[in-house]
Amino acid sequence: MNKFLASVLIFSAPIFANAFELAQGLTPPGQQRTIFSYMGTFLDKAEFPQERANMRYQSLSASVPVYKTDSEAVSLSLSGTQLTVAPSQNGHSELYDIQFGMGYTQMLSEKRMWSVIMNYGSASDKPFYDPTVSTLGLTAFYSYPSDEKSSWLLLANYSNNRPILNNIPLPGFAWFYYPSKEFRLVLGAPFASMNWQFADKWGVNFFTLVPWIVKGSVYYKVNEYAQAYAGLDFSQVTYLPYGRNNRADRLFYDEKKFFVGFKSPLSKTTFADLELGHSFDRRFFQAENYEINPKNPVDIGNAYYAKLSLRYVIF
Repeated sequence: MNKFLASVLIFSAPIFANAFELAQGLTPPGQQRTIFSYMGTFLDKAEFPQERANMRYQSLSASVPVYKTDSEAVSLSLSGTQLTVAPSQNGHSELYDIQFGMGYTQMLSEKRMWSVIMNYGSASDKPFYDPTVSTLGLTAFYSYPSDEKSSWLLLANYSNNRPILNNIPLPGFAWFYYPSKEFRLVLGAPFASMNWQFADKWGVNFFTLVPWIVKGSVYYKVNEYAQAYAGLDFSQVTYLPYGRNNRADRLFYDEKKFFVGFKSPLSKTTFADLELGHSFDRRFFQAENYEINPKNPVDIGNAYYAKLSLRYVIF
């Protein structure tokens, strides 16, 4: 189950700023690895209310188990993202999200484990300028088997930069069902996931973080390691702009995407993913929580994009 959840979180890495730390925290201590990753998304020029402008989104992250045995592990993480609009539009120029994390994982028995992950950082146009732009997150997990083909995950999460129900501690749960390598299912709250290889080389991935994040793709296995894929993505990233009148407000960047891609290992330790797509229904808006019809959004024209993701694992 733990490897399965790690793959769920890595599949959703563009959605979760700390996906690699979460995956690390839900991997058995003896199997945790040092991971470095890079992701860069480069978009064509598109119409803003003022003029045409480029956008670029890049991220770097590292997660390192600084202490581990077969029964427990302590990991440290660092991640940073940069969203750039050039030339500056409607006050939006450069937005950053910098996070420092620490996690502890302990095995209670062969298939029972718990972990705690804490993150502190800043997501803003002026990171770490004052406490109004600071972010804090805390997540606790407990996983245990139900039978040979299923297991349960219980969790609790607090965040002050969540798209919905912000600043509220939330409980969660998930039921994992993995009858074979070809079909794996997660049903729970606040997320659900499915990986189903329905034919010899064809399969489908689906992930949702209820209610406003959805990502799905159909893939074709070129060989045992490489695969081509196509799909759609509906997601947001959030920031805490400096100087906002209402401290509960956040700045949302909201978009939908159609994409095709190809991913394959470059070596035993390096993995690459190249994605091309069309980004549409894009906008910036400021609100306390995600809104379908926000007031005074900054609408952005559609644009084609290219995204490169690289991951390096030290075994």
